[in-house]
Amino acid sequence: MTNEKKLENIQEFLISVKNMLESKYILVDRRVSDILRSIANTNDVYNLIAECMINFDFGYEWRKATSGNFLRLPETDSKKIAFIFCMLNNIDDRKLDITEILERYFSYDLAYSSYDQFCRYVIVEFRRLILKLLNIEIPAPKPVKFRAPEIEVLEEKHETDDFEKLSIVLREFIKFLGEQKKLKNCLMQKYDLIAVASTFEQVARNKQVEYFYAFLVTLNSVSPKNKEIRIMLADINKFASSLISKGK
Repeated sequence: MTNEKKLENIQEFLISVKNMLESKYILVDRRVSDILRSIANTNDVYNLIAECMINFDFGYEWRKATSGNFLRLPETDSKKIAFIFCMLNNIDDRKLDITEILERYFSYDLAYSSYDQFCRYVIVEFRRLILKLLNIEIPAPKPVKFRAPEIEVLEEKHETDDFEKLSIVLREFIKFLGEQKKLKNCLMQKYDLIAVASTFEQVARNKQVEYFYAFLVTLNSVSPKNKEIRIMLADINKFASSLISKGK
């Protein structure tokens, strides 16, 4: 079967996921129901999930996933699919409170709403794994041809100040942390560290220099032996320290 035919067969599922990603928290109940309905109507997705559900113990996996302050999905692809499917079913059946889940497990990045974080971490991952295990590729968008105007237009150059530079390096730091399965030689849990860095990034965007020193002390103390983190913290320290000096 061609990739195009496979994509056609799961269109209802892909559309329901797309609608949830583009939706708002107020419609979350409807969007979850739509995804579950699309799964029931999409044989390929339904059969894949049925295979993943064999010998899967949601109660046990849920206790493991929620043992800390952040939701941690299971390790294997098949267990992740089964876990997310069961979680969506429990939300739909009102056995799990979606509001409580969002507030407790998806409030670590202040740059995004809890709903957006849930969609990025759970729903996007669910779609990615379904496509992966069904061996389906989503074609990349066709490049748009751009023809430069004949008349040269002088653009105003925007000079990036140190607040923006600090915000940028903090976002890169947060992205790096999110991509790590486990942080070595670190005195703080991964998602706790992400929460600290995310709050610092918001403080940087708000130019609240008076709080910088407290964040620097925290960040510099959690991973003295982790070489990669120390390298990334060097730029954060440079821009933040410069702004602290200017603020005195």
